[in-house]
Amino acid sequence: MKKYAGKIMKFTLIALVCICLIFVGTTSHQAQAALAMSQTLDEVDAWQAVTAGTMVVGSEEDISANYRTIVCIEWAPIEAVAHDGSGGVSIEISYADDNWIHFWGPVGFTAETVATTQTAEDPTSAGDTTVTLDDSSTGDFDVVGRKWFIKDSTIGNSESVRTKSDSTNVVTLCQDTLRQHAVDSNVYDRVDEWVVQIPGGVAYFRILTNNGDADCDGAFTSRRLNLTGL
Repeated sequence: MKKYAGKIMKFTLIALVCICLIFVGTTSHQAQAALAMSQTLDEVDAWQAVTAGTMVVGSEEDISANYRTIVCIEWAPIEAVAHDGSGGVSIEISYADDNWIHFWGPVGFTAETVATTQTAEDPTSAGDTTVTLDDSSTGDFDVVGRKWFIKDSTIGNSESVRTKSDSTNVVTLCQDTLRQHAVDSNVYDRVDEWVVQIPGGVAYFRILTNNGDADCDGAFTSRRLNLTGL
């Protein structure tokens, strides 16, 4: 019996090691499977006008609790006159409040004269998948993939939409409308857009929108995607 004692002990130790490895591997896999990101989407700046020859300083956003922040910015001319593309959008960051440093941009606007028409429905309801225009062949409203702007009488209730298809002034959208808009709401056939990731460790950011054109008013909005945990 003694001559087998060493072999038994060796087998026992090997078995215990295998059991431990299986336990550790299974536990690790189960823990990883339980991970889920904590993320939210917040509006930073509601649609607001940026009149010709002026700059708007956006909301100062505290992102010190975020692991990662992604900023989405949109800009639209809101007059059917030529815009020369001057000015632009930029982002400043701060590692402590009131200590602002340039981070991104300025990125200029598209230089062109946008087309305009009006909505023909009374009203365009929230959740609609189509919008009927007075004349969708004016400008590029009927161009597949074109993003364009519905200017609400309350500028903060405006929104951007994208054309999926067009049939006799009825434009099918790539996404549902967010809000209701009255008949004869003005629409403009251009929206510029940017997506920017802010470095981790930044405490604050803000968006500067400089409309350098002498004649054409514009509007902008922004949102942020916050990754706050795993």
